[in-house]
Amino acid sequence: MQASGAGADIFSRRGFRTAYAAAFVSLGFIYGAVLVAAGANLSPAIRSAIAAILPNALLGLITLRLPRRVPWRRDRLLPFLAAHGLTLAVLALLATGGWMALIAADSWAVGTGFAPRASRIVIVFQAFISGLVQLAVVSIGHAWHSAERHAQAEALRARAELALLRTQLNPHFVLNTLHALLGLVRREPEKAEAALERLGELLRFGLHVHHASVDQVAFREEWAFVTSYLVLEKLRFGERLRLTLSAGDEVMDVPIPPFALQPLVENAITHAIAPRRNGGRLHLKAQRAHGRLLLEVEDDGPGATEAAILASPRLGLRLLRERLAVLYAGDARLAFEPVATGGLRVRLDLPDAGREEAA
Repeated sequence: MQASGAGADIFSRRGFRTAYAAAFVSLGFIYGAVLVAAGANLSPAIRSAIAAILPNALLGLITLRLPRRVPWRRDRLLPFLAAHGLTLAVLALLATGGWMALIAADSWAVGTGFAPRASRIVIVFQAFISGLVQLAVVSIGHAWHSAERHAQAEALRARAELALLRTQLNPHFVLNTLHALLGLVRREPEKAEAALERLGELLRFGLHVHHASVDQVAFREEWAFVTSYLVLEKLRFGERLRLTLSAGDEVMDVPIPPFALQPLVENAITHAIAPRRNGGRLHLKAQRAHGRLLLEVEDDGPGATEAAILASPRLGLRLLRERLAVLYAGDARLAFEPVATGGLRVRLDLPDAGREEAA
Protein backbone atom coordinates (compact mmCIF):
# COMPACT_ATOMS: atom_id res chain seq x y z
CA MET A 1 0.00 0.00 0.00
CA GLN A 2 2.62 2.51 1.00
CA ALA A 3 4.06 2.59 -2.43
CA SER A 4 1.04 4.78 -3.04
CA GLY A 5 1.10 6.52 0.33
CA ALA A 6 0.19 10.08 1.14
CA GLY A 7 3.53 11.31 -0.10
CA ALA A 8 3.47 9.40 -3.37
CA ASP A 9 3.61 11.47 -6.53
CA ILE A 10 0.69 11.02 -8.90
CA PHE A 11 3.00 11.59 -11.87
CA SER A 12 4.75 8.27 -11.17
CA ARG A 13 1.58 6.48 -12.24
CA ARG A 14 2.07 5.29 -15.81
CA GLY A 15 -1.65 4.98 -16.48
CA PHE A 16 -2.33 8.51 -15.32
CA ARG A 17 0.52 9.95 -17.41
CA THR A 18 -0.78 8.10 -20.47
CA ALA A 19 -4.32 9.39 -19.94
CA TYR A 20 -3.02 12.92 -19.37
CA ALA A 21 -1.03 12.89 -22.62
CA ALA A 22 -3.94 11.35 -24.55
CA ALA A 23 -6.31 14.06 -23.30
CA PHE A 24 -4.08 16.87 -24.55
CA VAL A 25 -3.41 15.12 -27.87
CA SER A 26 -7.19 14.84 -28.34
CA LEU A 27 -7.59 18.50 -27.43
CA GLY A 28 -4.92 19.36 -30.00
CA PHE A 29 -6.77 17.44 -32.72
CA ILE A 30 -9.98 19.34 -31.89
CA TYR A 31 -8.13 22.68 -31.96
CA GLY A 32 -6.51 21.86 -35.29
CA ALA A 33 -9.82 20.70 -36.77
CA VAL A 34 -11.42 24.02 -35.81
CA LEU A 35 -8.61 25.91 -37.58
CA VAL A 36 -8.97 23.77 -40.71
CA ALA A 37 -12.72 24.37 -40.67
CA ALA A 38 -11.96 28.10 -40.43
CA GLY A 39 -9.95 27.90 -43.67
CA ALA A 40 -6.39 27.16 -42.54
CA ASN A 41 -4.20 24.66 -44.39
CA LEU A 42 -3.48 21.40 -42.57
CA SER A 43 0.22 21.92 -41.81
CA PRO A 44 -0.02 25.41 -40.27
CA ALA A 45 -3.21 24.35 -38.44
CA ILE A 46 -1.28 21.50 -36.79
CA ARG A 47 1.57 23.83 -35.83
CA SER A 48 -0.87 26.37 -34.39
CA ALA A 49 -2.63 23.63 -32.41
CA ILE A 50 0.72 22.54 -30.98
CA ALA A 51 1.51 26.15 -30.04
CA ALA A 52 -1.81 26.47 -28.19
CA ILE A 53 -1.82 23.05 -26.46
CA LEU A 54 1.84 22.41 -25.59
CA PRO A 55 2.26 25.26 -23.04
CA ASN A 56 -0.98 24.26 -21.32
CA ALA A 57 0.07 20.62 -21.21
CA LEU A 58 3.44 21.44 -19.65
CA LEU A 59 2.07 23.98 -17.17
CA GLY A 60 -0.74 21.55 -16.34
CA LEU A 61 1.88 19.38 -14.63
CA ILE A 62 2.24 22.21 -12.12
CA THR A 63 -1.53 22.63 -11.86
CA LEU A 64 -1.93 18.94 -11.00
CA ARG A 65 0.23 19.48 -7.92
CA LEU A 66 -2.04 22.20 -6.56
CA PRO A 67 -4.55 19.84 -4.85
CA ARG A 68 -1.68 18.41 -2.82
CA ARG A 69 -0.26 21.82 -1.93
CA VAL A 70 -3.64 23.41 -1.17
CA PRO A 71 -6.18 20.66 -0.38
CA TRP A 72 -9.87 21.36 0.09
CA ARG A 73 -10.66 22.49 3.65
CA ARG A 74 -14.18 23.45 4.74
CA ASP A 75 -12.86 25.81 7.40
CA ARG A 76 -10.46 27.60 4.98
CA LEU A 77 -12.64 28.30 1.96
CA LEU A 78 -11.35 31.82 1.21
CA PRO A 79 -7.63 30.88 1.34
CA PHE A 80 -8.45 27.84 -0.83
CA LEU A 81 -10.24 29.94 -3.47
CA ALA A 82 -7.62 32.69 -3.36
CA ALA A 83 -4.70 30.28 -3.80
CA HIS A 84 -6.40 28.44 -6.65
CA GLY A 85 -7.61 31.60 -8.41
CA LEU A 86 -4.21 33.29 -8.27
CA THR A 87 -2.31 30.17 -9.35
CA LEU A 88 -4.66 29.42 -12.25
CA ALA A 89 -4.56 33.05 -13.44
CA VAL A 90 -0.75 33.08 -13.43
CA LEU A 91 -0.55 29.74 -15.24
CA ALA A 92 -3.11 30.86 -17.83
CA LEU A 93 -1.05 34.00 -18.53
CA LEU A 94 2.13 31.93 -18.79
CA ALA A 95 0.42 29.52 -21.18
CA THR A 96 -0.74 32.46 -23.29
CA GLY A 97 2.78 33.84 -23.33
CA GLY A 98 4.09 30.45 -24.40
CA TRP A 99 1.51 30.32 -27.19
CA MET A 100 2.55 33.77 -28.43
CA ALA A 101 6.23 32.81 -28.34
CA LEU A 102 5.67 29.59 -30.28
CA ILE A 103 3.49 31.35 -32.87
CA ALA A 104 6.16 34.03 -33.34
CA ALA A 105 8.90 31.40 -33.62
CA ASP A 106 6.88 29.44 -36.16
CA SER A 107 6.22 32.51 -38.27
CA TRP A 108 9.89 33.49 -38.17
CA ALA A 109 11.12 29.96 -39.04
CA VAL A 110 8.57 29.12 -41.74
CA GLY A 111 7.93 32.59 -43.01
CA THR A 112 4.44 31.83 -44.28
CA GLY A 113 2.97 29.97 -41.34
CA PHE A 114 -0.66 30.33 -40.35
CA ALA A 115 -0.72 32.56 -37.30
CA PRO A 116 -3.66 34.29 -35.60
CA ARG A 117 -3.39 38.04 -35.49
CA ALA A 118 -1.83 39.07 -32.20
CA SER A 119 -4.64 41.49 -31.48
CA ARG A 120 -5.85 42.22 -27.98
CA ILE A 121 -9.08 40.27 -28.56
CA VAL A 122 -7.20 37.20 -29.81
CA ILE A 123 -4.79 37.32 -26.86
CA VAL A 124 -7.62 37.72 -24.34
CA PHE A 125 -9.52 34.85 -25.97
CA GLN A 126 -6.45 32.61 -25.84
CA ALA A 127 -5.91 33.53 -22.17
CA PHE A 128 -9.55 32.65 -21.47
CA ILE A 129 -9.17 29.27 -23.19
CA SER A 130 -5.95 28.59 -21.26
CA GLY A 131 -7.73 29.47 -18.02
CA LEU A 132 -10.49 26.99 -18.81
CA VAL A 133 -7.94 24.31 -19.62
CA GLN A 134 -6.06 24.87 -16.34
CA LEU A 135 -9.36 24.88 -14.42
CA ALA A 136 -10.25 21.53 -15.98
CA VAL A 137 -6.80 20.16 -15.09
CA VAL A 138 -7.02 21.25 -11.44
CA SER A 139 -10.52 19.74 -11.21
CA ILE A 140 -9.15 16.45 -12.50
CA GLY A 141 -6.30 16.75 -10.01
CA HIS A 142 -8.71 17.20 -7.10
CA ALA A 143 -10.80 14.24 -8.24
CA TRP A 144 -7.68 12.07 -8.58
CA HIS A 145 -6.33 13.22 -5.23
CA SER A 146 -9.68 12.54 -3.54
CA ALA A 147 -9.86 9.03 -5.00
CA GLU A 148 -6.24 8.38 -4.03
CA ARG A 149 -6.82 9.57 -0.46
CA HIS A 150 -9.91 7.39 -0.19
CA ALA A 151 -7.95 4.36 -1.38
CA GLN A 152 -5.16 5.16 1.08
CA ALA A 153 -7.65 5.54 3.92
CA GLU A 154 -9.22 2.19 3.07
CA ALA A 155 -5.86 0.43 3.00
CA LEU A 156 -4.69 2.09 6.21
CA ARG A 157 -7.96 1.25 7.94
CA ALA A 158 -7.52 -2.38 6.91
CA ARG A 159 -3.95 -2.37 8.22
CA ALA A 160 -5.12 -0.81 11.48
CA GLU A 161 -7.79 -3.51 11.84
CA LEU A 162 -5.18 -6.19 11.20
CA ALA A 163 -2.80 -4.66 13.74
CA LEU A 164 -5.64 -4.44 16.26
CA LEU A 165 -6.66 -8.03 15.57
CA ARG A 166 -3.10 -9.16 16.17
CA THR A 167 -3.11 -7.27 19.46
CA GLN A 168 -6.39 -8.83 20.52
CA LEU A 169 -5.19 -12.31 19.58
CA ASN A 170 -1.77 -11.88 21.18
CA PRO A 171 -1.27 -15.09 23.18
CA HIS A 172 -0.23 -13.21 26.32
CA PHE A 173 -3.26 -10.95 26.15
CA VAL A 174 -5.68 -13.85 25.57
CA LEU A 175 -4.09 -16.21 28.10
CA ASN A 176 -3.90 -13.58 30.84
CA THR A 177 -7.48 -12.49 30.19
CA LEU A 178 -8.76 -16.07 30.24
CA HIS A 179 -6.73 -16.87 33.35
CA ALA A 180 -8.21 -13.87 35.15
CA LEU A 181 -11.72 -14.83 34.00
CA LEU A 182 -11.32 -18.41 35.23
CA GLY A 183 -10.43 -17.14 38.68
CA LEU A 184 -13.36 -14.74 38.67
CA VAL A 185 -15.83 -17.47 37.65
CA ARG A 186 -15.16 -19.25 40.92
CA ARG A 187 -14.88 -16.22 43.21
CA GLU A 188 -17.06 -13.53 41.60
CA PRO A 189 -19.23 -15.00 38.83
CA GLU A 190 -21.11 -11.72 38.30
CA LYS A 191 -17.84 -9.85 37.74
CA ALA A 192 -16.68 -12.57 35.36
CA GLU A 193 -19.91 -12.24 33.38
CA ALA A 194 -19.43 -8.47 33.13
CA ALA A 195 -15.85 -8.99 31.92
CA LEU A 196 -17.04 -11.43 29.25
CA GLU A 197 -19.54 -8.83 28.08
CA ARG A 198 -16.68 -6.34 27.79
CA LEU A 199 -14.71 -8.81 25.70
CA GLY A 200 -17.76 -9.23 23.47
CA GLU A 201 -18.06 -5.45 23.08
CA LEU A 202 -14.40 -5.24 22.12
CA LEU A 203 -14.80 -7.82 19.37
CA ARG A 204 -18.16 -6.47 18.17
CA PHE A 205 -16.69 -3.00 17.66
CA GLY A 206 -13.92 -4.41 15.46
CA LEU A 207 -16.44 -6.43 13.44
CA HIS A 208 -18.71 -3.40 13.04
CA VAL A 209 -15.89 -1.22 11.70
CA HIS A 210 -14.75 -3.99 9.37
CA HIS A 211 -18.16 -4.80 7.90
CA ALA A 212 -19.39 -1.19 7.70
CA SER A 213 -16.06 -0.01 6.18
CA VAL A 214 -16.31 3.30 8.06
CA ASP A 215 -13.55 5.89 8.37
CA GLN A 216 -15.18 7.60 11.34
CA VAL A 217 -17.33 6.72 14.32
CA ALA A 218 -18.85 8.83 17.07
CA PHE A 219 -16.36 9.38 19.88
CA ARG A 220 -18.71 7.59 22.29
CA GLU A 221 -18.13 4.37 20.33
CA GLU A 222 -14.33 4.72 20.45
CA TRP A 223 -14.53 5.67 24.13
CA ALA A 224 -16.66 2.60 24.93
CA PHE A 225 -14.21 0.42 22.98
CA VAL A 226 -11.19 1.78 24.86
CA THR A 227 -13.03 1.48 28.18
CA SER A 228 -13.74 -2.20 27.47
CA TYR A 229 -10.09 -2.69 26.53
CA LEU A 230 -8.99 -1.11 29.81
CA VAL A 231 -11.42 -3.22 31.85
CA LEU A 232 -9.81 -6.34 30.42
CA GLU A 233 -6.32 -4.98 31.02
CA LYS A 234 -7.38 -4.16 34.59
CA LEU A 235 -8.12 -7.85 35.07
CA ARG A 236 -4.54 -8.54 34.02
CA PHE A 237 -2.77 -5.91 36.08
CA GLY A 238 -5.13 -5.43 38.99
CA GLU A 239 -4.04 -2.60 41.29
CA ARG A 240 -0.88 -2.13 39.28
CA LEU A 241 -2.97 -0.27 36.70
CA ARG A 242 -4.36 2.92 38.23
CA LEU A 243 -6.79 4.65 35.90
CA THR A 244 -8.28 8.12 35.67
CA LEU A 245 -10.78 8.73 32.86
CA SER A 246 -12.24 12.12 31.98
CA ALA A 247 -14.61 12.82 29.06
CA GLY A 248 -17.63 15.13 29.08
CA ASP A 249 -20.90 14.71 27.22
CA GLU A 250 -19.92 17.48 24.78
CA VAL A 251 -17.30 15.25 23.12
CA MET A 252 -19.38 12.10 22.68
CA ASP A 253 -20.89 12.93 19.28
CA VAL A 254 -17.68 14.23 17.70
CA PRO A 255 -16.56 12.02 14.77
CA ILE A 256 -13.20 10.30 15.16
CA PRO A 257 -11.31 7.63 13.20
CA PRO A 258 -11.90 4.19 14.75
CA PHE A 259 -8.91 2.76 16.63
CA ALA A 260 -7.43 6.28 17.07
CA LEU A 261 -7.29 6.30 20.87
CA GLN A 262 -6.61 2.63 21.57
CA PRO A 263 -3.00 2.56 20.20
CA LEU A 264 -2.09 5.45 22.52
CA VAL A 265 -3.49 3.59 25.51
CA GLU A 266 -1.83 0.33 24.48
CA ASN A 267 1.52 2.07 24.06
CA ALA A 268 1.31 3.57 27.58
CA ILE A 269 0.42 0.21 29.15
CA THR A 270 3.16 -1.62 27.26
CA HIS A 271 5.97 0.80 28.12
CA ALA A 272 4.89 2.52 31.36
CA ILE A 273 2.80 -0.04 33.25
CA ALA A 274 3.73 -3.60 32.28
CA PRO A 275 7.53 -3.43 32.87
CA ARG A 276 7.22 -1.95 36.40
CA ARG A 277 6.63 -4.11 39.45
CA ASN A 278 4.37 -1.52 41.05
CA GLY A 279 2.68 -0.63 37.77
CA GLY A 280 1.73 2.98 37.30
CA ARG A 281 -0.88 5.62 36.65
CA LEU A 282 -2.69 6.15 33.37
CA HIS A 283 -4.81 9.24 32.76
CA LEU A 284 -7.15 9.67 29.77
CA LYS A 285 -8.80 13.00 29.02
CA ALA A 286 -11.05 14.18 26.19
CA GLN A 287 -12.34 17.72 25.70
CA ARG A 288 -13.53 20.17 23.03
CA ALA A 289 -11.94 23.60 22.67
CA HIS A 290 -11.93 26.19 19.87
CA GLY A 291 -13.41 23.85 17.28
CA ARG A 292 -11.03 21.01 18.10
CA LEU A 293 -11.23 17.64 19.81
CA LEU A 294 -8.30 17.27 22.21
CA LEU A 295 -7.34 13.83 23.52
CA GLU A 296 -4.62 13.20 26.09
CA VAL A 297 -3.08 9.96 27.32
CA GLU A 298 -0.63 10.53 30.17
CA ASP A 299 1.41 8.03 32.18
CA ASP A 300 3.97 8.29 34.98
CA GLY A 301 6.44 5.86 33.48
CA PRO A 302 10.09 6.36 32.47
CA GLY A 303 9.15 8.48 29.42
CA ALA A 304 10.58 8.31 25.92
CA THR A 305 11.50 10.53 23.01
CA GLU A 306 9.23 10.86 20.00
CA ALA A 307 11.94 9.40 17.76
CA ALA A 308 12.26 6.31 19.97
CA ILE A 309 8.49 5.82 20.05
CA LEU A 310 8.08 6.03 16.28
CA ALA A 311 11.09 3.73 15.77
CA SER A 312 9.37 1.03 17.80
CA PRO A 313 8.59 -2.16 15.85
CA ARG A 314 4.96 -1.91 17.02
CA LEU A 315 2.72 -0.73 14.17
CA GLY A 316 -0.04 1.04 16.09
CA LEU A 317 1.36 4.56 16.39
CA ARG A 318 2.91 4.63 12.92
CA LEU A 319 -0.37 3.49 11.39
CA LEU A 320 -2.24 6.11 13.37
CA ARG A 321 0.02 8.91 12.15
CA GLU A 322 -0.34 7.76 8.52
CA ARG A 323 -4.14 7.53 8.83
CA LEU A 324 -4.39 11.01 10.34
CA ALA A 325 -2.31 12.47 7.50
CA VAL A 326 -4.62 10.88 4.92
CA LEU A 327 -7.96 11.57 6.63
CA TYR A 328 -7.35 15.15 7.77
CA ALA A 329 -5.02 16.52 5.08
CA GLY A 330 -2.51 17.81 7.61
CA ASP A 331 -5.07 19.31 10.00
CA ALA A 332 -4.57 16.67 12.73
CA ARG A 333 -1.65 16.64 15.15
CA LEU A 334 -0.12 13.85 17.20
CA ALA A 335 2.44 15.09 19.74
CA PHE A 336 4.58 13.39 22.40
CA GLU A 337 5.59 15.48 25.41
CA PRO A 338 7.64 14.63 28.51
CA VAL A 339 5.87 15.24 31.83
CA ALA A 340 7.75 17.41 34.32
CA THR A 341 7.17 14.95 37.16
CA GLY A 342 8.14 11.97 35.01
CA GLY A 343 6.28 10.09 32.34
CA LEU A 344 4.90 10.81 28.90
CA ARG A 345 1.92 12.77 27.65
CA VAL A 346 0.53 12.03 24.19
CA ARG A 347 -1.78 14.64 22.66
CA LEU A 348 -4.10 13.96 19.75
CA ASP A 349 -5.62 17.13 18.27
CA LEU A 350 -8.41 16.71 15.68
CA PRO A 351 -10.98 19.00 14.01
CA ASP A 352 -14.24 18.49 15.88
CA ALA A 353 -16.23 18.54 12.61
CA GLY A 354 -14.62 15.33 11.36
CA ARG A 355 -12.37 14.54 8.44
CA GLU A 356 -11.44 16.98 5.70
CA GLU A 357 -12.58 15.79 2.28
CA ALA A 358 -10.49 16.39 -0.78
CA ALA A 359 -12.40 18.11 -3.55
